[in-house]
Amino acid sequence: MTTLRDIVLAHLEYTFEKEAWQPSLAMAIDGLTAAQAGWRPGPERHSVWQIVQHVARWKRAALDDWNGRRPDYDAIERADWQDPSGDDAAWQADVAALRQISEEIRAWVAARSDEDLARTREGESAPLAVRIQRMATHDIYHAGQIRYLRALQGA
Repeated sequence: MTTLRDIVLAHLEYTFEKEAWQPSLAMAIDGLTAAQAGWRPGPERHSVWQIVQHVARWKRAALDDWNGRRPDYDAIERADWQDPSGDDAAWQADVAALRQISEEIRAWVAARSDEDLARTREGESAPLAVRIQRMATHDIYHAGQIRYLRALQGA
């Protein structure tokens, strides 16, 4: 029998790691150099690198929140969308940070019961399972943006 946890874990897997109907976020960033990741199609547009930092930052905030540690959302907002700089090692460190938080979330979900996932916390509008799936859907939204940015620069 498929459980709620199975469904949530599958959604995490196919939005971050594996291809389903669309390439995952991990697939979208695979093989990029720092120069490619830092490229922007215009001054008011985001780079792949900015998107990677953005997703990792908000995933960390979500996991902290689910663990009862209220994130400083104002500080996150201020730090969001900064221009990254550095070489391929700096880019790879940010990719590794994104992979790390994604794995932490997967492991965290795997340790939850169906009852935990079905529970709506006081002050929240949706059960935890729905909130997790919304976070994962954010991954695939940005994966599409990254694929488009790659196409624009021929990467």
